[in-house]
Amino acid sequence: MATSALSKVSTLLRPIAARRSIGPIGIDFGLESVHLVQFESVNGASPTLRARASVPIVLSREALLDDPAELRAVLRKALSSDAFKGREAVVALPVGLFRTMSINYLSSPEKDDGAAVLRVMKDRLDGDLADYVIDYLPVNSRSKNNERLALVAVSEREPIVALLEALRRAGLTVDALEIGPVAIGRLVSALAAENDSGNALVINAGRDASYLTLISGDDLLFDQQIRFGENALVNQLAETLDLSGELARDLMMRGGIQPSHDAVASTIDEAGLGDTIAEILKPEFLRLVDEIKRVCLYAAAETRGGAVNKVYLLGSLAHWPGADELLGNLADMHVEKIQDPLQTFRTDEAHSGEAALSPELAVATGLALRESDHYG
Repeated sequence: MATSALSKVSTLLRPIAARRSIGPIGIDFGLESVHLVQFESVNGASPTLRARASVPIVLSREALLDDPAELRAVLRKALSSDAFKGREAVVALPVGLFRTMSINYLSSPEKDDGAAVLRVMKDRLDGDLADYVIDYLPVNSRSKNNERLALVAVSEREPIVALLEALRRAGLTVDALEIGPVAIGRLVSALAAENDSGNALVINAGRDASYLTLISGDDLLFDQQIRFGENALVNQLAETLDLSGELARDLMMRGGIQPSHDAVASTIDEAGLGDTIAEILKPEFLRLVDEIKRVCLYAAAETRGGAVNKVYLLGSLAHWPGADELLGNLADMHVEKIQDPLQTFRTDEAHSGEAALSPELAVATGLALRESDHYG
């Protein structure tokens, strides 16, 4: 009996093994690289970074997804570059395979909202609804009647089936396909100092186009592509200063619009180019400001006068020193770069020596957070 009692006490005093939960791999196929992020959590704590990778695409994104052998090779290289575990993935639908639109529909307590959304979409789309994959995000009601707002994502069915088959043949188990704006909204919620009901605008700047995503609290209100990108800015600078595109881009990346205090920037500032660059680029940035103001008006209309009180800058322009300051000054708003989407999730033990400037990982980070109890 004594031995049995002692054994029970000994068992009770043993340290409890930590329960480690590993999330899906968030995968975003960018124009130039494939980005992957995976999180893990211990005993239900907030997720921490387990693995990340960015692998350049030699072919175009479309060619990569159409080439099973190359796709397998790229994913194998990425997954072997860090401590990724498993092959379950949440994958972002590549831009071009979907479009988004905001719709108003009439909700009924007795009927499913999905049927009401499909009735509206039937008049918006050509052909049979069976030819499309349709998903929607209802926005919390701010009206007293039965009219509701939803953001709808629409894709043609055949390309989606082909994408899923390509990913399956590459060895992935796709838990979900998701659009980038949803992933970005989840990331912004995770990075926010406090979860309030304010409106936030996210500008995800690309080489030839940018995307404006409007978030109200936990709701995704609006997403739109606009013709504003890094290449247009570089070309404007190159033509005005009679530089090659490569040299103009290097000038911006190293010195920026409002030079910092390193040696290169100081030289530029002494030469008087800082203000000159800002003046050259101002017309292009003002085009973006016009789009921002239009989104602000939309936010006010849909949220009963709610203002956009946060603007986040992602993508290629998040690498440019001073881009946030110039845009903020022109728009008379505070603009904040998200240069390191992983900043909240890094630990001292893992990935502490990595470069922090990785705004391109924003979508993959949001995807990887999909199943988190904290941000999913």
